[in-house]
Amino acid sequence: MKTISLLFISVIIFFLSGCSYKGGVISVKPYTVNFLSFSKYAQSVYLNKFQDERIHKNIIAVVTDNKGNNLGYSTTQTNFSKWYDVAIKKALKANGVIVVKSPDKASLKISGKINNIIATFNKSDLTKENLTGFISLKLIIKKGNTTITKTISEHINKYNGISVSNQDFKKEIKTLLDDSVRMIVKNILNVK
Repeated sequence: MKTISLLFISVIIFFLSGCSYKGGVISVKPYTVNFLSFSKYAQSVYLNKFQDERIHKNIIAVVTDNKGNNLGYSTTQTNFSKWYDVAIKKALKANGVIVVKSPDKASLKISGKINNIIATFNKSDLTKENLTGFISLKLIIKKGNTTITKTISEHINKYNGISVSNQDFKKEIKTLLDDSVRMIVKNILNVK
């Protein structure tokens, strides 16, 4: 009887350890250009660095229970200020925008603030959307004496089954990042 009990306990421990979240580092791939189908843009743009104002810049994904308790997290070594700088320049140039190196030569001066980049998996919720992602940015566009401030936010909510991996987080975060770049560029191109 003791052998069966020990075997049963061993199987339970093996199963639970295999289902627990292991965390790790998530690397984010560079932005891939998608054309927004705008014609050649008549204004030149100077892009100032986006400031990363998140408190925990290295935490990008969290696993929680239904009470919001942190069961694990994933980190990143991606410098999102640099990531957005490269991504926005690529997207602007792909849409015919002249990106200049000096603010004196630009008709538009662009800057921004990264407020939030996070994906969360609720391990306790097995019946509905249990993987969420959220990005929030502030876009600041200066044209002469006029300043336009826009809040860019992207959300993802989906059902992800009973477990999550870094690959699941990576895919959703990359989608959010790419969508936010498209929204930033669309807002820049809409300035008349």
